[in-house]
Amino acid sequence: MTEPNTTSGADGPGSSGQDAPFWPPAVQAARRAPVPRGASRPARAYPVVAEQDDAVSGTQAAALRALLRATSADQVAQVLATFINDLGAGLVPARLADPANTLPVDVSLGLSEPLLPYANPVSVVAMRLARVLPEMVEDARLVIMRLQGEVQSADEATRDPLTGLLTRRAWMRRLAEAAAGDSVCLIDLDQFKSVNDRDGHSAGDSVLKAIGALLLRSFRQDDSCGRYGGDELTCLTPRLSAQALVQRCEVLRAQWEQQRPECAAAVGLSIGVATVTAEGGRAALQSADEAMYRAKGAGRGLTVIADEST
Repeated sequence: MTEPNTTSGADGPGSSGQDAPFWPPAVQAARRAPVPRGASRPARAYPVVAEQDDAVSGTQAAALRALLRATSADQVAQVLATFINDLGAGLVPARLADPANTLPVDVSLGLSEPLLPYANPVSVVAMRLARVLPEMVEDARLVIMRLQGEVQSADEATRDPLTGLLTRRAWMRRLAEAAAGDSVCLIDLDQFKSVNDRDGHSAGDSVLKAIGALLLRSFRQDDSCGRYGGDELTCLTPRLSAQALVQRCEVLRAQWEQQRPECAAAVGLSIGVATVTAEGGRAALQSADEAMYRAKGAGRGLTVIADEST
């Protein structure tokens, strides 16, 4: 079926443009509210429902099916906006709305500035909106809550609860997708065992929390930082050269020396860095591990780059 025209000339509820054939006669006659400044019409989120004398039930069913298939909050918002438009109404920012022509129901779902549906207040459209929209908005909110819960559960399954970094398994999955030219570093906390032995495991936990938070602040959003082992941490930096990663690690070491907890005064960072080659991410991690042990052997508290000629 041909999609409705979405040009500005046929956007408003009061239009009688190319979208008119898609609306039942009762809806077409009722779409008489002036188009407010700032009003918009969404891209369709589900197929047009076949015309019938009362298309509300069919439109609502189609919208509910689309809500159940939504995989993001933005898709949920698009479904809701399409449903409102299919009933013959439009959307306008609340700050620009005329109370006489708008329904006092915010349909933004908290994803944008408040939005209100508008229609002729004495029309069939307005009556239909008042009857079915509050329930549809509540359904949309419940779907968003479900999606947010799924994201949180997925995040909890891939994040180390102590440091906030990726778990070893989750980070290794990211490493498997690394491309040639990416870089990897392996970080070891020097003298970390002495903190546990002297001050107890709660002090050790505070050190790990502090270094985890520092890594998350220091690296880019596209980078992947993980807890590889007890006190070993890893970072994968897409499209960043090993030399550039070394510089970043040196800044990291300096920040750590300034911000580390008091109980970690003797805890430094030994870091090995390597480039991902055609041999893949695991080979780069092995090279970074060897470089890290060279840093420890050279006195600790150093960043060493893997010898790419070997």
